[in-house]
Amino acid sequence: MIEGFFGKLTRQMLRGIRVSSKEELADRIYQYFAEINEVPVVFYWKYKMDDVTLDGYNLHQQSG
Repeated sequence: MIEGFFGKLTRQMLRGIRVSSKEELADRIYQYFAEINEVPVVFYWKYKMDDVTLDGYNLHQQSG
């Protein structure tokens, strides 16, 4: 999910730009954050925690 976010940031805001300083780059990144936070999108998980397994074991199994 994080990789997707930064990929979208790169495609929409950073690709092909020229900046004169690190501060200008940081300002543009923060501007992007402000713009996307104006209209937030709720993320809905496809899986319930009861369905998630780790190494073949259900996370909610009782040990013993």
